[in-house]
Amino acid sequence: MKILAQTSIPSLKPSKSDRLLDWTGIIFHQNQFCFPGPLAAAGLALVILGWPCGKPSSFAGEKEKIVPAVKKIGATRYRLGAVEFDARTRQIFIPVVVNKREGGPMEYILVHETGKVHESIFATKASPLNIQIILKLLKYHSGEGDVFDSLLPESERNRKKEKSEVRGDSTEVLILMEGETEPHVVSETILDAETSKPMTEEGWIYTGSEVDKGHFMAQIEGSIIAVYLDKLAMFNMAREGADNDERWGANPDSISEIGKRGTLILQPSNHAK
Repeated sequence: MKILAQTSIPSLKPSKSDRLLDWTGIIFHQNQFCFPGPLAAAGLALVILGWPCGKPSSFAGEKEKIVPAVKKIGATRYRLGAVEFDARTRQIFIPVVVNKREGGPMEYILVHETGKVHESIFATKASPLNIQIILKLLKYHSGEGDVFDSLLPESERNRKKEKSEVRGDSTEVLILMEGETEPHVVSETILDAETSKPMTEEGWIYTGSEVDKGHFMAQIEGSIIAVYLDKLAMFNMAREGADNDERWGANPDSISEIGKRGTLILQPSNHAK
C-alpha cells in the first residue's frame, strides 16, 4: 500500500491571540512556544499539564524524558522526542519493535515499552504524550462517540444516542519494517478467531484517552492503539468484535521476528467513520 499523498499544511495558529486551548490534557498558549521555523511562526506557546516550556519531565517508570521541543529535520518534517511527523502530509512516524508474533488473545497493536507488552504486537520507546501533542498540532480531532457504547447498559446507550456524540478522526495505521520498501496495513498482523483470516482493513478511531487529576492516562498506562476496547488507549476500533477480548490473535504470517525494528505510520484514513 502506498503512503498517503500530500495534503495541505494545517494551520497551527489559535483563533484568538490569547486563547488557551485545552486539548485533552495538552494546553497551547500564544507567545511561548518551543517550535522552530514555520511552527514557531505560528506564535503558539506550549505548556504540558502545567510544566514550563522546555522543562524535562517524566512519569514514574517512564524511560523517555518528555521534553516539549520540536526539531526541524526536513522541509516539512519534524521530530518530537522519538517521534517524527510531516506537517504537509499529516503523517506520524513512530519507531517500534516486534514484541509478539503468535498466540493470543491480543488486545493491542501498540503499547509503550512499560505498558501491557504481554498482549501487544508492537512496543515503542516513544512517549504517548509526545504522540498526543503531535496529533493535536496536526489537527487530528479526538472523540469517543459511540465507540464504547457496546460496553454500556442498554439504558445508558439510549441516553448517549440522544446526545449525538461525535467520533474522533478515523486514522489509517501502517507498518513499515526495516528492509522493506512499502508499508502494509497493520490490521494484517491480527487474526480474527471467528473467520481464521486476517482482520479486515478499517481505520482506528482517535478516541484520545483520558486525563485524570492532571495525568494523561495513555502516558500512565502506556496504551496507544487498542484492539480490545480501552478508554485509556489513544486509538480504538469501532468494528464488530472490538468488545470481545478473546476474538483477536497475532498473525505470524504477517509479523517479522521478535525484536525486529520498524516504523508505525499514522495518517488520515480513507475509510468513512
